[in-house]
Amino acid sequence: MGPDGSPRWAHVTSEVLAPWWLAAVMPVLVSTLTTTPAWRGALSGLLVTVLCAVVPVAVVLVGVRRGRYASLHVPRREDRPPLLAMVAGLTAVTAVLLVLLDGATSSLVFLGLMAACAVVGVVVSRSWKISLHAMVVAASAVVLVGLVPATAPALLAVPLVAAARVRLGAHTVAQVVVGAAVGLVLAAGSLALS
Repeated sequence: MGPDGSPRWAHVTSEVLAPWWLAAVMPVLVSTLTTTPAWRGALSGLLVTVLCAVVPVAVVLVGVRRGRYASLHVPRREDRPPLLAMVAGLTAVTAVLLVLLDGATSSLVFLGLMAACAVVGVVVSRSWKISLHAMVVAASAVVLVGLVPATAPALLAVPLVAAARVRLGAHTVAQVVVGAAVGLVLAAGSLALS
């Protein structure tokens, strides 16, 4: 059991498959698996990771330290739009850099997906608390499987994360279902454009 009496598996799942970890790992993984030579993909993915995951997480950590945010999860929906707008802006800057540096196409695909998730998060978070965990894990898993079909078991992470977020009381069933559905739609759109 966690400190609040909720199951440990839900805490571990929620932390290990959190949006910031996926935003850090997935660009490198996807680009490395889909680009020849693999090092070129890894470098493109690393650029996405640094600008679109490391920088935003650093901003949130500073906010947590200063008492602006309760945790890295940024639980108050009112606090999310400015952070997600920053991520959307960083994805635009990163896209320009990837094009100028002839980055991996799959990095651009995943970057577009990150931008779309951030924009949806900004719009929806103004009036409702959509599950960003469910959205990002669904989007990540669908893009990964779409680009590398052998990774199909990654889709099992979607219901696991959704169940964890509900079990922790962070979201309602509707919030995780809508988040996962939006992630799936955005990922399908990103794959269609690639």
